[in-house]
Amino acid sequence: MHKITYHYSALPKQTWFYAGILYLVLSSIVSVQVEMYRVPGFYESQNLLLALIANGLGMIFFFLLSFGHYVCYAEYDDEKIVYHNRLLRKTRTFFYKDATAVIFDKRGVKFYDDNKKLANKEKPLFFLSFFRDGKIEAIPINQFYQKMQQREAAINEPDKFKVYKTFKVLPGYGRNWKYLSFAYACLTLLVLMNCMRPLAVILGLMQAFS
Repeated sequence: MHKITYHYSALPKQTWFYAGILYLVLSSIVSVQVEMYRVPGFYESQNLLLALIANGLGMIFFFLLSFGHYVCYAEYDDEKIVYHNRLLRKTRTFFYKDATAVIFDKRGVKFYDDNKKLANKEKPLFFLSFFRDGKIEAIPINQFYQKMQQREAAINEPDKFKVYKTFKVLPGYGRNWKYLSFAYACLTLLVLMNCMRPLAVILGLMQAFS
């Protein structure tokens, strides 16, 4: 079977996740130093265990988000498409013979058994999203589109199977998505700038108590 996977939506988004992890690591080091050096005014009111647990959970959260695009994928052959969710351990299979139309729109791929339902934008029989904590890989989804076109040509009866596409550039890859990358780049820079504060505290405490 052929595989359709997802890719992270923007590299700056990934660096933002890791910058967040770095900030929490530095904050944890500060908490440990305050406990070690018994810093007056801070040591008395600090709960080291609670601080480390909170920061640890935050690091795990950011780490899992950075790999969110690996959770879901799809596989297909000449007869069916199968959607997989690794996290929930669930799969859903759809056979093309049950559909009379498939549309590739800005949200994803939708299969319908009635053109009227497609026109009215009703709930499809099967839906493959272009976005799952990331964006769908361009080459595999284009190959799947070509597969659907081949099926349409082989049947050669519009009433039995018809393929539609409502975009020219695959969603997630257009010029407008560069603005999203820029926004995440700004967030990453902001987090890295905030990392300077705990880093300065770490160096200051080491110098003062060494």
